[in-house]
Amino acid sequence: MPGPRIPEDERREELLAAAYRVATRDRLGGLTTRAVAKEAGVSNGLVFFHFASREGLVLALLDRLLETTVLAPNRAGTDHLSPVLRLLHTIERDIEGLPPNRHRVALLIDFWVMGTQHTDVQAKIRKALSDYREAYVPLTAAAIRSEPERYPGVTPESLAAVATGYIEGCALQVVMDPERFDVPAYLATLRALVLHETPPAEPHFA
Repeated sequence: MPGPRIPEDERREELLAAAYRVATRDRLGGLTTRAVAKEAGVSNGLVFFHFASREGLVLALLDRLLETTVLAPNRAGTDHLSPVLRLLHTIERDIEGLPPNRHRVALLIDFWVMGTQHTDVQAKIRKALSDYREAYVPLTAAAIRSEPERYPGVTPESLAAVATGYIEGCALQVVMDPERFDVPAYLATLRALVLHETPPAEPHFA
């Protein structure tokens, strides 16, 4: 007799997890409904039932990837820091999180390349990156207000754009040349940019 039926929302999550495994292993070119069905141990028809088409599957995976990869900056545990150090600490956390998430970042870059031919894909990614940048504005605004002499003529929006642009550049580097991605070196450079000075020889924030 067949086992208990899995709720449809749980089954959909399982299929998305299988799609992620296929895409990170075989890249987007290998992401087919049949490959996902095989990975999940289900019929191809069940994949079509949940996503209607390969395009529907791809877009659903992109939505999930953006939800779990392009996140709001993590400011937990930074309330005791000055606004400038709070900004620095938050950027450091995002950079330190890149190497363990390299496959996610690589897949996001694959989607961006796909977006050159699919405007809906590019629009989704642009919005996620814009939201990510906007989430940094309160941090950059507080830093500028606290030490305006350090950032003459700099707006919160421009500082947020530079901060997230630096993180995005690091993301590209960790995918293109992971063996040469030197986290301490990038963080030391970041400190020099944010603080406008060479940081002392001390451990960066954990």
